[in-house]
Amino acid sequence: MQILVIGDPLLSSQKLAKAVYDVLGKNIKVHCVDWKPASNEEFWYLRSIVEKQGPSVGKPPREIFDFVSEVDMIITQHTPINAQIIDAAKKCKIIGVCRAGVENIDVDAATKRGIAVSRTMGRNAHAVSDYTVGLMLAEMRNIARAHAELKKGNWKKEYTNVSFVGDMYEKTIGLVGFGYIGHLVAKKLSGFDVKILVYDPYAKDDDIKACGGNKVTLEYLCKNSDFISMHARLTDETQGLMGADQFAVMKPTAYIINTARAGLIEEQALIDALQKKKIGGAGIDVYWVEPPAADHPLMSLPNVTITPHLAGSTKDTFNRTPYILLQEIKRAAGQGDLRWFVNSDEVNVILDEFK
Repeated sequence: MQILVIGDPLLSSQKLAKAVYDVLGKNIKVHCVDWKPASNEEFWYLRSIVEKQGPSVGKPPREIFDFVSEVDMIITQHTPINAQIIDAAKKCKIIGVCRAGVENIDVDAATKRGIAVSRTMGRNAHAVSDYTVGLMLAEMRNIARAHAELKKGNWKKEYTNVSFVGDMYEKTIGLVGFGYIGHLVAKKLSGFDVKILVYDPYAKDDDIKACGGNKVTLEYLCKNSDFISMHARLTDETQGLMGADQFAVMKPTAYIINTARAGLIEEQALIDALQKKKIGGAGIDVYWVEPPAADHPLMSLPNVTITPHLAGSTKDTFNRTPYILLQEIKRAAGQGDLRWFVNSDEVNVILDEFK
């Protein structure tokens, strides 16, 4: 068996290769290629446009074509795998992605070639859920703002939310989306004795109740939550899910937290809500264009905590992910369980070689 591993600045091909050997055994020929944009800025820019426009706009390394025609499997993380690469992958049966989304893979082209595409669901769930709780505390308690002021020599103790700074105790938390990350946020917040509301049309009532939450409508969640935290996937259905109508019914003391995808929130509606203090504040880790322009309104607003898309970026997550992916592929081979394959309904996957 031959496998092509394609690393990137966050997860090298050597780490991917080690995971292949550790999980699938040493009797595998592994070809290593690394996607190396000219700078970190270019990497993040290309990653951002691929997220929005698909793999055809990326710039994958040409070295891929030295090996791709001979391999049975491709393993990568952020590298764009376009139709040209997939057409050249004559023997390939599986493309494995070390991330939950597959925006960097031309899934339609893979499906037409009978190649299964596997993702790594929940791979950064602990990292993102930790960060989400951290953003809630940072925004409500002005942690980042107080740090910045003290660094400048200012002993400042009052900020825009001075009249309603609170404790987490007995707050109502609204979770929009209840997948891996939403579940963990609910679990990690349970120690604060909060009330959990969930808006997710696809989540089961019993599952939500088992996590201490209640399933509600989006309108009810917006009206009654002290924090609204976004954890849905970005689809045509969820694009702009939080807009002017939703901000209009939120409490003026409520905070919105987004560690998921920027497109879940209408950009101008959020800016307007913050500028006019229709809501208490926001904690934002994801943006409509990354990085945001230096003169973007969020850069100067006093009632928002902003961070540069860091929520899922921990070494523990990156190092763990290829093992999770390969173990799931191996398990699927043994049990015929293809839940992690995004196109499993269309592709008749031959997994015998990976048992």
